[in-house]
Amino acid sequence: MTDGGSGSGDETAPEPATGNHHRGSARHVVQAGAVHGDVYLTSGAAESAIIPRQLPLAPARFVNRRADLALLDALLPGAGGAGGAASPSSLNVVVITGPPGVGKTALALHWAHRVRSLHEDGDLYVNMRGHGIGPRVDTSSALLSLLRAMGVPLDRIPDDLDGRAALYRSRLDRKRVLVAIDDAVSADQVRALLPASAPATVLITSRNRLSGLAVYEGARRMALHALSAEESLELLRAGVGADRVDAEPAAARELVDHCARLPLALRVLSERVMDRPGYSLGEVAAELRAEDERLDALGTADDELSGVRAVFSTSYSALPPDCARLFRSLGAHPDAEFSGEACAAAVGLDPKAAVRVLDVLVARNLLQRTTRHRYRLHDLLRVYAVERFRTEEPPRNRGEILKRLAGWYLANVRRALAVCSPNFPSVDVPEPRPAGGLLDFTGTEDALAWFDVERPNIVGIVRAVHDAGLLDLAWRIPVAAYGFFELSRRWEEWRLVNTIGHRAARSMGHRYGEGRNLIGLADAEWLLGDKEEALTHYEAALGAGREAEDPWTEGFALRQIGLLRWELDRSPSGPELLRQAAAVFRAAGERRGEGMALLGLADCAREAGRLDEAAEHCREAMSVFTRLPDSWTVAWARYAMANVLRVSGRHRAAVAEYRAALDVFVGDRDLDTEALARTGLGESYAALGETESARMHLGAALDLLRSVSDPRADSVAAAIARLDGESPKPDPSGAPGRGGGDRDVR
Repeated sequence: MTDGGSGSGDETAPEPATGNHHRGSARHVVQAGAVHGDVYLTSGAAESAIIPRQLPLAPARFVNRRADLALLDALLPGAGGAGGAASPSSLNVVVITGPPGVGKTALALHWAHRVRSLHEDGDLYVNMRGHGIGPRVDTSSALLSLLRAMGVPLDRIPDDLDGRAALYRSRLDRKRVLVAIDDAVSADQVRALLPASAPATVLITSRNRLSGLAVYEGARRMALHALSAEESLELLRAGVGADRVDAEPAAARELVDHCARLPLALRVLSERVMDRPGYSLGEVAAELRAEDERLDALGTADDELSGVRAVFSTSYSALPPDCARLFRSLGAHPDAEFSGEACAAAVGLDPKAAVRVLDVLVARNLLQRTTRHRYRLHDLLRVYAVERFRTEEPPRNRGEILKRLAGWYLANVRRALAVCSPNFPSVDVPEPRPAGGLLDFTGTEDALAWFDVERPNIVGIVRAVHDAGLLDLAWRIPVAAYGFFELSRRWEEWRLVNTIGHRAARSMGHRYGEGRNLIGLADAEWLLGDKEEALTHYEAALGAGREAEDPWTEGFALRQIGLLRWELDRSPSGPELLRQAAAVFRAAGERRGEGMALLGLADCAREAGRLDEAAEHCREAMSVFTRLPDSWTVAWARYAMANVLRVSGRHRAAVAEYRAALDVFVGDRDLDTEALARTGLGESYAALGETESARMHLGAALDLLRSVSDPRADSVAAAIARLDGESPKPDPSGAPGRGGGDRDVR
């Protein structure tokens, strides 16, 4: 630095100009009017311009996730993919959320390495240890680590959180840097780690949803789910070798199923396979079949914290007590999908209170909401919930939870069936009855739709209560659900639940329960084609019904035995048994049962060619049914009369009756009886020469029957073929098909 003046001693000379001039480079410049003595300038060591490159090693054998990677690529402003340049106009914050073990960190690091070259000012990484080894990293400590990584000397880093956050934002201002924040637990934990300006990119992984970042910072959330079956096989190939997977494709798919397509489980499994070179994939799959041992098999002997159970445990142990209790109670549910009302019933909570707890589990990605009121638990998380339920809940508590859950299903099955079949004799719900959460059904379609969704839980709960020794519930639920299994054509499951129900009632010596379950078991066997077995069960039900003094079971068994004996060999005992059934029902005031027995007599008379007698029985049944609030039963009687009219050659009158019945069957969404009515209608139109109408109804019936693999489809297809060739040949019996007898449930 130099002074611009020079003294001449001439007092009359003009004042010289003064000025400061600086040449060269200096970090500090001092301006002073006069300097007396020595001047000492000191400075710390110069801060080097460090470009941080902190990303951990990219995951090995990363496969799949193509759609997720494409979505991340598209999130880069103006990038047009990983090879483009990010826009400087906006900060990009992406939160990858998902359940434990789904591969959030692997995806984040793989993608971060792909786009690393786009961030010339560096990349920063911090693991917040939300669920990992050691204590969680607080925000202030994370800022200290990140500032040090950027070369800020320790003595220049403030001690307080706000000061560190301000310095951090200043250092990253307008920097094209990638910040990866792994395993965060809350929005507050990471909010101060966000740069204040573009073109930085922030990638956050968390098991929690971090909704606050989306609301206030405009972060974009990307939910990560389990792999598809094919993606899982690709990951397994990468881990154990394509040759082994391709050599045992069935076993490989079984392994994928046991791992529930969870990437962590598949990676642990791959190591297990590689550690057993002499084992086939089939042998390894056999080790995983036992559900209560599966998490043991998906652990690692030399690193306990890397196993599936350990990863789940870190999330479970962080739950508040009420959330942990509800989570482990999910282990009592027989299926992975369930309703919020069922969850509430199991733990004795008000449904609204239960929803608040369920929302926490959803937010922490331990549970998935599938619809407004339904939830799904990942298969391996369900195994873990079962383990926690059996380990942490005392036996008495487990029994009470299961009893409340089964009671809720029983009560709602009764309510649903009362809508579909108001005249069907159901069973009582034993004490303690559900205190709340019972459902209201708007109509038949609503009730049937509910059963379709809940059927796996209903079948599973029957098994569960039987295995737990809750035999009273085990026999009641199949009886209450009788009609739904028939209407939904789930005949194998119908046979299964009534077999369990019969076993439970027999163990209790409950003859009424035995008889009611034997009726369902016999019906299922008839519909499955084993008429002799059905006859055996009906006869056993008859004995149980008489011993229990239950006229409904007695009358029903008599009627079905009569129909079967007539069908098997045209035995004259058939009509006699039907007359006995009608008398039993009449004496007990069971008018619907009486009417159905009369329709059975009408069938026998029609098939024997006694058409006037058949028509009279139909009229008697119609007279009984019209006094009942049951439109379906009246429609069934009209269908029976239409069969008589068709065989009598009165096709125009038959068409009228078929159409009246069809309107009710369609409205009730009863596909089986709809197919029967359309078949009869098509046959009558064919006889009248109205080929197009015949083809329309027979075609619709064929579609319905083929959709459920019903063997009666062959006869309908033959009737359609006759429309194109020879004249239709009426079935001498006049019945398009009756399946397993009359549908008493309706």
